[in-house]
Amino acid sequence: MHHRKVRAILLALGVTVALLAGTAAPAAAGISGYSVTGTGGVGLQVRTSPYDAGASAVAVLGDGTPFVAECAVRGRNISGNTVWHQISSPAVGWISDYYTNTPGFNQYLPGEPECGGPPPTGTREDRALAWARSVIGQAYTNGDLGDSNHAWDGWCDNFVGHAYGRAASGYASAIVHYNSLYNRGLIHTTGTPPAGALVFFNSAPINGYFGHVMLSEGNGNYITSAPTVRRVNLSWPGAPYIGWSYADPEWAGR
Repeated sequence: MHHRKVRAILLALGVTVALLAGTAAPAAAGISGYSVTGTGGVGLQVRTSPYDAGASAVAVLGDGTPFVAECAVRGRNISGNTVWHQISSPAVGWISDYYTNTPGFNQYLPGEPECGGPPPTGTREDRALAWARSVIGQAYTNGDLGDSNHAWDGWCDNFVGHAYGRAASGYASAIVHYNSLYNRGLIHTTGTPPAGALVFFNSAPINGYFGHVMLSEGNGNYITSAPTVRRVNLSWPGAPYIGWSYADPEWAGR
């Protein structure tokens, strides 16, 4: 089909096309120097939302097209990358970081602010939960944070470490992590674990005596690694709950 007919069809669907690299763009403040890559010639859709898989597209940017990023959020997971940039040029909308040549996989650009600004408190916890929710249903790390691409199952302490932006938690197991926090006086045994808290279960045969840890959503639900990342309640078969803690104070978060 002739390219003009393709363009006419896409415009009729409400999609503005910018498939050629170097498309003229209006001047805009923000972070530049990066471009679209890895789409296999299909182009990267500029979406109206970073969260909804059904969000409409306002433009399609071809490989090599430069863009200007204003800020970023943790949104829908694209092959292990949850970063979405809000761009102001050559179109206004949201693009997945996965299809860009930015320097860090699943990371904000240097100096890139959080869209809307981070809340005054709970920033670490909010970002940890946003990431954990974005990988529900996933079975593998997909190389997140440069970690090897391994299954999440059996890597619970690695999972909560990833939620806080660490490729490795720094502990040999969940029970070792628990004991360290306990010895520092950071473990709580009463009340509903707040949002973003690490929730620990004792060593037992079911977990190979390594213990278990998952992430609290603050409302009685928890996100845990398993054959796939999933949302569960507080009970964990065969291993008693032993307490919760906020993540290590040294963990800066995503």
